Amino acid sequence: MKQIDWIFYGFSLLCGIAAGVVSVMLPQSNTMVVSPYFWVIIAVALFETVAIYLRGFEFGPPLTMKTRVLGFCLAIGTMVVIRLGGGVA
Repeated sequence: MKQIDWIFYGFSLLCGIAAGVVSVMLPQSNTMVVSPYFWVIIAVALFETVAIYLRGFEFGPPLTMKTRVLGFCLAIGTMVVIRLGGGVA
């Protein structure tokens, strides 16, 4: 695994924790135009954009599809566990 994969997993974990905590502390955030699930998608897209920029627009994606899916599942799973632990359905 490349170093950027581990950085992405850590970033995904932090995004999941942040989205979970915000949705537990502010239950009205679930009725906003952009739900917390989409916050994770937006954060992943921003990470990918910054990674492409820092690589100097080299050919090929900085992350493999496997890494993206695992990171996304990690973020969503963390968010769901925090929400369930906080009593938010």
